Amino acid sequence: MKIEGKHIVVTGASSGIGKSLVEFLSAYERVKIVAAARRSELIPKKEGIIFAISLDVSTQKGVDELFSFALQKLGHIDIFIANAGFTYTERLIKPDWGHISDIFSLNVFSPIYSLEKLMAAEGERQIQFVTLISGVAYFPLPAYALYCSTKGALRLFFEAYRFEKNDNLIVSNVYPVATRTEFFEKAALGSVSLPFLSQDQETVARGIINGIERDKRNIYPSLLFRLFLPVARAFPFLIKAYSLNEKRKVSDILKS
Repeated sequence: MKIEGKHIVVTGASSGIGKSLVEFLSAYERVKIVAAARRSELIPKKEGIIFAISLDVSTQKGVDELFSFALQKLGHIDIFIANAGFTYTERLIKPDWGHISDIFSLNVFSPIYSLEKLMAAEGERQIQFVTLISGVAYFPLPAYALYCSTKGALRLFFEAYRFEKNDNLIVSNVYPVATRTEFFEKAALGSVSLPFLSQDQETVARGIINGIERDKRNIYPSLLFRLFLPVARAFPFLIKAYSLNEKRKVSDILKS
């Protein structure tokens, strides 16, 4: 779907990939963008083009408010980019229902519910839904078991949903590798070394925009990951070797 003239919603827009997406998208002609984050004061500003809103999309109330605001400001939505998400770096030791619920609410429930809201709001119009999943949907990452499980759930949901969706909907799944932002620094146990494959947020944002314009079903911002993925899936021992290597890097966390 071409970007020019489109009405776009971006969640998680105050930092990292989301912030870069808003900056790059706002340079296109005649676009209007609703950018959502918990801290809207950090969202890029562009009068008449970017409409920022503070809310929590990990809740039904927050997503409902986002759609009300977006439809009021934009009239309709052409492209929805579900970028908001977070992780923990941790060893799972004690039972904690709320802890599990928090990450699944934002990383899984929110994008799926947002998709349902978009379909209900836009009917038969041509629309595109873009979800930031992750390379860890394919590769287990030690100390990130909950995070990996949320991304695996998203991947399988959208792969199955493609067989059910209406023809007017384009679904694009994005699989970035570790991105050099504050994302990992916000993990529960602080900063850890990045996994082997990593890239900067601008590269990821440009890859997403290129994939949107080409109506790509799956968007792989890292060429190396895209080339390695089919090989690793054909030879599962490579995935195990990767996970064992990452386990050594976070051994202190896993022993604590």
